[in-house]
Formats: sequence, C-alpha cells, structure tokens
Amino acid sequence: MAISRIIKFLLPASAILLSACFGGSPRLFAPAEEELGTDGPITMHYHSAVYYPEEIALRDGGYILGIEKGDPDKILRSEEELTFEQPNSIDKTVKSQQDAVHNGKMMFVSHIMRDQLPGSGKKNCTLFDAYYRPDVKAPPARDCDNPDDHPPEIPPTNAFRSSWQGMRTLQNSLSANIESHNYTHIVVVVMGWNTVQEEAVRNINSIIRGIKHASEGNPGAFKPLVIGVTWPSQWNSLWLDPLYKLTSFGTKAKDADEVGLTWLGVLLGDTIPQASMQAKASLPVIVIGHSFGARAAITAACEGPVIAEKPGSRSAKQLADLLISYQGAFLTNRLLDKNSGEAFSEKCLRTRKIALTSSKNDRAVTRAFWGVYAGGEKSFLRYCSEPSGLITCVRADAAGQTTPPLTLSRKVTYINSDDLIHYNAFNTGGGAHSDIYRDEQGVLSWSLINALSDKGSSSPATVAQP
Repeated sequence: MAISRIIKFLLPASAILLSACFGGSPRLFAPAEEELGTDGPITMHYHSAVYYPEEIALRDGGYILGIEKGDPDKILRSEEELTFEQPNSIDKTVKSQQDAVHNGKMMFVSHIMRDQLPGSGKKNCTLFDAYYRPDVKAPPARDCDNPDDHPPEIPPTNAFRSSWQGMRTLQNSLSANIESHNYTHIVVVVMGWNTVQEEAVRNINSIIRGIKHASEGNPGAFKPLVIGVTWPSQWNSLWLDPLYKLTSFGTKAKDADEVGLTWLGVLLGDTIPQASMQAKASLPVIVIGHSFGARAAITAACEGPVIAEKPGSRSAKQLADLLISYQGAFLTNRLLDKNSGEAFSEKCLRTRKIALTSSKNDRAVTRAFWGVYAGGEKSFLRYCSEPSGLITCVRADAAGQTTPPLTLSRKVTYINSDDLIHYNAFNTGGGAHSDIYRDEQGVLSWSLINALSDKGSSSPATVAQP
C-alpha cells in the first residue's frame, strides 16, 4: 500500500519535471528543425554552431561543414534529385554504395560556417544555412557575403538539392583563400562515433593546436586552412544511454561510410579540387580522421563520392596528399591485402600517402568481431610482421617521435603507438581510444606533415619490432 502511494506521488512529480524540461519557449530554429527532421534531443546537437557561431568555432579560423540526416520525404522534392556519378553502373560494389546512400534517411549539408582568423575583427558568419527562416528576426550568424543581411532561405524540401549550392559557395570561398597565399596546407578533420558537434569542434581545435605547437620550430611552415566536418555520429536517444549508444555501433559504422560516399567525398573529390583549379594554384591536402571519422575519410578518399550534381562530373584523380587515420575503426583490408605472405596490394589509388596508428591500449576497436580494425594491435602485428614494398612500420615513443624517423618513402606508414596513445582521455570510453588530443600527438602529426615535403629514400621498407 505504501509503495502504491509512493508511485502515485512520483508519477505526477515526474510529469511536472518533464514538462519543465521540455515545455516553455521554443528554440530559435525549432520550426526549421521540425521541417528538416533534426529536432530530436541528440540530432539538434549536430548544428549547435548555428546557435552559437562565436562560441562553437574553430579557434584559428576555417570552416565548419555540418552534415546531417533527414527524411527523404522532407528534404527531397523528388527522387530524381538524387543523382549518381555512375547512374547506370552494373558493378555490384557501386550499386551497393548507391543503395546505401538512400536506404532510409539521407545525408545532406545543413550548414557551412566560416570562422574568422584571430584578430580579424570580423564576426563568424554562415556561407550556407538550411535553418534560417524569414521570421527569425535576429539570427546569431549573418551571411558572409552580405554581413548586414540575413542568409538566403532554403526551403526544407530543397535541402538535399541545395546542398550542392552550399558546396559551390564553399568552393568559391576556398578559392579566394588559396589565392590569398596566406595558407600552407588545407587540413580536413573528421571526428568519430558519439561525438556531437560541440565536442567535435573542441577536438578539432585540440588537434590543430597540437600540430601548430609542434611546428613552432619551423616558422611559417604550418598555416593551415582548416575544414572541420561534423556528422550525426550518435543515435537519437535521451534515455537509453549508454546501452543505446553501444547498440548503435553497426548503424553508425554504415553512416560513416555514407558520409564518405556523399558530402565528405564531394568535398575531397570535387569542392577542393575545383577551388584549386579556380585559383590556378593548390595547397597540400591533409585529411585527419579519428575512429569512425577515419572510416569516413578512408571511404571518401578511396571510394567516394558516388553522388554527383551531374553524372560524370568528378574532377579529381587524386583527392588527398596525406591521409592520417588515428585509431581507425575500419577493417584494414579496405586498404591492404595480405595473402599467404605475399606482398601487399594497393587499393587506395587517389591518395598519395596514408598513415595509420595502432595501440594495444585501445579497447574500442576490439568490438569488430568479424575482422581486424586498423587501430588495433592485432592489425599492426598482422601487417608489420615482415617487410613490404608498400608499407613502412615504425614505433612512436611517448613524446611523439618515431623510430626510425619518418620519411613517408612508402605509400603506407603504420605507426605502433602503444607508448603514445596510452591514457584514457577525459570523459571518454574505450581505454586509450581517444588519447589523440595532447601536444605529443601533435608532434607525430607534424612529423607526418613535414615529411610529406621530402621525397623520401628508395631503401627497403623498415619493420618496427612489435
């Protein structure tokens, strides 16, 4: 009897608390979020920079490319608006990739923010914003081209098709950046599983600052033009955490692939190359991905994009000069084959150099029961047990220095980072899976980027002792 009275008391009390949490004044962009289907308790966190453009921003300037998922019925006027690079392909892999792009919800570009250089005196602004509506009288970010005006409105049913417009706007802005000669590299960074936009931006800032600190001994050598790519890497659940997050592993692995096959692939395969052609100049393109972000990056650089504004419009044969995969959550045989002790075979032809890290302290990558993930100790041991003409295996120490020193003389550099990727990063799981934000990791990153300018020796590949 006492228990029933307690329950009768708790139920209305809970209802009051819930109404207090979710009732009251609406969010500024709530109507647009509902129209686009991004109004959930988690999904709304993937466009937080639209609400707080000065606070959730790249500290050293650059662009935030926000990719989100929407219901095709809400963001497409017609299925005909979804076009593929090879629309009539009979190749099974290509057909499978195309099916993945429109199986359920679809990826679209919801916003592109331009963050100003420190000391510029200008406010951060928006190149493209699917959330602005005319009844929003004071949007937090103004249009980059017209600072005194609002950004143009994007009808919700045109959100997918207008993503191409957003990427063209980014292309034009990047072209002007390249022409300015103020930058030494284009650096694209993608974070991994269960990382909302605010956290992703913070992590990108840490990665870039670590590299800049390491490069201070070479004045002027590293002035990056940064593009931070965020994507919906977490399921939309408020109550079933962390169990719900864990069960989303397979779904988010597929989503990471979809990001690579769509807008991240477009960024690397079309937007940046076209900007370089437009500027009649180019900068080295560095792509850094962590965990599922590395998976998305590998998919984008090696396979994507499969979508196209017009069939056959892809411009680039080479998408990246250097791809750095930190604790990659993807099967290593996506890049490398090893059959009965024979030499490795090359799979990613459109990337000049690839670097992979592994660590025995990483507990997250052991969740792949059906294969070997690139970030795991087993992968390093498997692929670095004997010399190869394609791969160089090295060991990183706790300070981020490698033995032997990095030369990037081979297509792939595999880095045993047991001593470097060692600690549990603050408020993260998976053992040392996310221990990539310290300055020591910046030393390793800078060593890789700096080695890119060296031709490297033609000596046989070196094998680090496991």
